[in-house]
Amino acid sequence: MPIRLRRHHVLLLGVLILGLALRLAQPTLVEFKRDEATISRLGQAIAYEGYRPAVGMGSSLGIDNLPLTLYLMALPLRAWSDPLSAVVFTILLNSLALPACYLLGKALIGRRATLLATLLFAVSPWAVLYARKIWARTLPLMTTIFIGTLWLSVAHKKPWALVASFGTLAALLGLQLEALALVPVLGLVVVRYHRELSWRALLLGLLVLVGLLTPYVLHDARHGWQNARGLIGYAGGEGAFSADAVRHSLALLGSQGIDGMAGSLFAQFRDSLPPFWWLNGLLSLLLVGGMSYALHQAFRAPTSDRRRAFALLLLWMAVPIALQLRPSSPTQQHYFVMHYPAQFLLIGAFVVALWDRVIGGIQRLGRERLITAAHGAAAVALIVGCGWQVMVTYQLRTTMITHPSTGGYGIPLRYRRSAALQARDLASGGEIVVLSRETAPYLAETPTVFAALLYGTPYRFADGRMVLPLPDREPIVFLVTPDLLSSPSEATVVAERLGALPSMQPGPGIDLSDGSGYRMYVWHAGDRGQMTSEMAPLGGGVPFANGVVFAATEVPSGAQGGDVLEVWLAWWIRSGPGAGSYHFTVQLLDGEGRLRTQDDHAGYPSVGWEPGDVVLSRFSLTLPLDLSAGEYQLRAGMYRYPEIETVPVVDSGGQPIDDGVTLGVLPVVAAQ
Repeated sequence: MPIRLRRHHVLLLGVLILGLALRLAQPTLVEFKRDEATISRLGQAIAYEGYRPAVGMGSSLGIDNLPLTLYLMALPLRAWSDPLSAVVFTILLNSLALPACYLLGKALIGRRATLLATLLFAVSPWAVLYARKIWARTLPLMTTIFIGTLWLSVAHKKPWALVASFGTLAALLGLQLEALALVPVLGLVVVRYHRELSWRALLLGLLVLVGLLTPYVLHDARHGWQNARGLIGYAGGEGAFSADAVRHSLALLGSQGIDGMAGSLFAQFRDSLPPFWWLNGLLSLLLVGGMSYALHQAFRAPTSDRRRAFALLLLWMAVPIALQLRPSSPTQQHYFVMHYPAQFLLIGAFVVALWDRVIGGIQRLGRERLITAAHGAAAVALIVGCGWQVMVTYQLRTTMITHPSTGGYGIPLRYRRSAALQARDLASGGEIVVLSRETAPYLAETPTVFAALLYGTPYRFADGRMVLPLPDREPIVFLVTPDLLSSPSEATVVAERLGALPSMQPGPGIDLSDGSGYRMYVWHAGDRGQMTSEMAPLGGGVPFANGVVFAATEVPSGAQGGDVLEVWLAWWIRSGPGAGSYHFTVQLLDGEGRLRTQDDHAGYPSVGWEPGDVVLSRFSLTLPLDLSAGEYQLRAGMYRYPEIETVPVVDSGGQPIDDGVTLGVLPVVAAQ
């Protein structure tokens, strides 16, 4: 093997190792917000629960994605249910895009240009960040394979490659609907080279595409064509010219705008790095030069293969941008992840062509020393530029460690996963109650995150501002989340009730350096009567028709107009509530039975109720400032939500006897 080629391969190996290291290092320092957690949880359902969806996650446009991302993530989750497995799997898939970039580029633009392109792709901070997201979007590996099969179809007349192009396009659409922008790319290639393509392969490819998309289409047909109508509405919606598509495409080259991931600390993040942000502008200029060079080569290159190669690269870059120049809704940066690694291939081809022209001119002048100096300067420039991009990536991860709850990345997986693992260890054989401000998985972030991280361990969700549930199981671990602790006035349940119970022991926690962190309490073999020992019993309990029994209450001895009245209600679950959702209400009535104020909430969703649960519910009633002095009645009850149907109190035979229960009489004095 010639020395030059051997050196080339050594450099290529180094680039691939560098790209893999940047992507794979510190895998828990990644975003793990609602979207990532939803994909993980649905992947777990596919892997273990027989869930077989025909559609994937919804989009901001109200259109369902196809479900391939979910099925793809189910593969690593089947081997290890921890969402970290999905992170590592995604990183490895996206790391394969680096050798795929090299193989494609070597065929299109040559070895040297592709080596440079692969290096730029390997160190790009945005490329690294997107490569680590479970939120797969259009995987660069699949996009590269799609373009590669098109190249084999038009340059090497491989019929099977055209079929593979259609199949890969179906896979890209299955990952994310933004890949619709690649449909015109395929269409334009087929139209331009139709005389050279196999019609049998074209027909078979269409059948493959239609067959793979059929389950999604049939599901949409059974649901009134909601997604089809949404796509038509988006495509035909009124739009205005916007350069956002160009701006986003340029930003993805390097690190432009990545300081926004640091949230309010963006200025501090920028100042923590050497002032080389201008390199992003240089990359943008090089891409403009690359596209201009490609346009020239697409028409003027000496060989048909080279013309076709640059035509493909131009289509890959230009079509997705052109389709978003008049968007009917705001354009997002992640729409253009499908460009990877086209922009780097264009830059590589342009820079190498420019370099060869410059070196050729120097050689004609006979200045050999100047050539040596030029090579040295180029090597230094590459090392400095790429080294700076690597610094950006690692500074972002450092920021995620030192400021885990103030950035655009949310609380990284590292801290959330550590909290979940500690809670699982403490709850061995028992159950976990997650206390936060939110209770609905798939709709709110915190419960979605812990539904994925606690998979395989019994858990419940409750709004810690309003309720404190104690399941009939031991031990019980209460995991209190930062969103609840960040507002001490709303965390009364935790601060005053939970920690004060004699049988409750504080457990370990996960501290966030810029926030309160996660706190844990453990209930071991305690008398659950402690929950209501200082409350006034409601006789022997007041049963309701849905299996709930109101057991005790705690109300102030008096109040005055304008006060915020805090009322506690203890209740337990005698039998499962069946289908339906329930809200509790506490109302203040005057002597004539007129409603003066009330507080309603769920707090502890009925989907999590189990017989034997004991629950404390907290209600805050704001008394009108002009409330006149006198005695007022406090009433409590329940109703089905959203139907607003009263759940009646029942007698021992199950017959309705009342619409609620009186908690007590409240003396009120006039506001001073």
